[in-house]
Amino acid sequence: MAEKNTPKSAKRSGRGSDLPPPDDEQNLPERWHPRRRGFWGTLTRFVFFTTLLLALVLPFTPYAGKIKRSLIEIVEKARSGKVVVRDVTKEVPVFKEKTVEKIVEVEVPAPPPPLPSKFIARKEVDAATLFNGLTIQTTLQTEEGKFASIERTDKDAYTVDFQLKIRIPKPNESLDELARINPELPKALPGLKSMLDNNAKVSGFYHKLYERKASMVQQNLTRLNKILDRHNFFDCETILELTHPVSKRNVLLIQSEMDVVADGSDGDRMPVMSADIYNSDYYQPFTTYEWAKRSSTTNPLLPRWQGRFESAKAEYGKKGLSSAKKAEFKSEMDEAERIVKALKSRSSLIAEKDPFIVISLLFRDYPKVHPHAPSIGDYAAIIHGNQILPAICGDYGPTMKMGEASLMVAKKINEKSTPYNRPESDLKVTYLIFPGTAERPFGPPDLQKWREKVNAYLTDVGGVGDGYVLHTWENPFPAPATVTPPPPATTLPAAPPLATTPPGTTPPAATSSPVPGSPASSTPLPVSPPSSPVSAPLKPAETVIPATKSTPTS
Repeated sequence: MAEKNTPKSAKRSGRGSDLPPPDDEQNLPERWHPRRRGFWGTLTRFVFFTTLLLALVLPFTPYAGKIKRSLIEIVEKARSGKVVVRDVTKEVPVFKEKTVEKIVEVEVPAPPPPLPSKFIARKEVDAATLFNGLTIQTTLQTEEGKFASIERTDKDAYTVDFQLKIRIPKPNESLDELARINPELPKALPGLKSMLDNNAKVSGFYHKLYERKASMVQQNLTRLNKILDRHNFFDCETILELTHPVSKRNVLLIQSEMDVVADGSDGDRMPVMSADIYNSDYYQPFTTYEWAKRSSTTNPLLPRWQGRFESAKAEYGKKGLSSAKKAEFKSEMDEAERIVKALKSRSSLIAEKDPFIVISLLFRDYPKVHPHAPSIGDYAAIIHGNQILPAICGDYGPTMKMGEASLMVAKKINEKSTPYNRPESDLKVTYLIFPGTAERPFGPPDLQKWREKVNAYLTDVGGVGDGYVLHTWENPFPAPATVTPPPPATTLPAAPPLATTPPGTTPPAATSSPVPGSPASSTPLPVSPPSSPVSAPLKPAETVIPATKSTPTS
């Protein structure tokens, strides 16, 4: 009964929780007796624990490094057991080094100059020649002053004192001196000697010219502005006032160089202009010699100046402009508007097509008070070498310059002339101006008339020498050819009809035929058409201005 009440767990384990342990182990079940280990088991346990002990102790002994190296050698030998050998041919370039011995001289820098220990007053002179040929010499003089905080407020502590030294050239006066410039001059103008002997004198305009040049150099140098270069300062050899002893014709003789002017436009004669001309520096659309426009042909420069006006107007209308910018654009607008109005109403000489010279503004105020003072429109003759060219005074130039002519004249002197290339840089050009010969009102140039006038004035002063001829300019604007209509064809009167007369009667006597269109003619006679067509009628004279049209005289 007791076994029946024993729990299953106790039955599985062979003991019950309520049973006391047995007093004698021999009475225990077989499975409860401890197992006995054999020899091999004990040996295995010993070897395991011994190896574990050695593994733990060896790293801390001197034999650890030797063991490590031995193991590495074993591994390396195992890896190098299989070696693959390939025969590879490789070309290796051999560079031969060349040793070049170079001796470099090392310059030992000089020691810097010693520093001054106190102020030393000094005076030094420095001279240099500028790009324009002007020689500048400055003298530096220093003296010890007061403290800098005091001297900076004193205007006399830091000053520049310019001392100009200019040699004013001596003018030519005698025939030999004039011939030194152009040996052809005495032969080209045989009456020149008699005029020189007739109380000829150096003009006050010559002295006024160089006085003006010197003053401008001083003003510009004082303000450190651009000044005249050497070439333009010495641009006039002489200005002589001459009078022929017989004809009493006054002549102003100028010896100078020849610069080029490219100004002027005239839509009536030249409706198309080269952009190289009007885009050149300092180009002006008009010359002082001008007249009222004669036709409705548009001046070629009008669109260009209208565009400039619109451009300045657009810039002027932008917001945020400074007062200085607005004033600048307003000035451009006013100038463009003025020129646009003039282009619509005025015409002037064309430097590319008309022969004229430029005279200095120095002369402008004197024609009414000085008998030898030239003015615009006066006739002139230009002598260069053996050439004698007719021209007029067509424009004013700067007061401090002398010697300038139109591009047409310049190309006759030197065909390589351009607005930037003068035909003659030396003082070899002689200008003979006949004061008081201008004819008003001005009008389109008549080159044939101009030649005739200059020839007459040259005759008044002795004419031209043998072998010398006054040049004849070819008209650059020939008049259009006119078509002459053929004469009206003459028609014979028609024959009267044959009359039938009765036999035996006498025919009536022949009478003269009536004149066509006369009252005696009862019926008009047919008119045969002309043998050639009649040309179209020409345009009115106001719309076409031939270049050879005579200028009315006052």
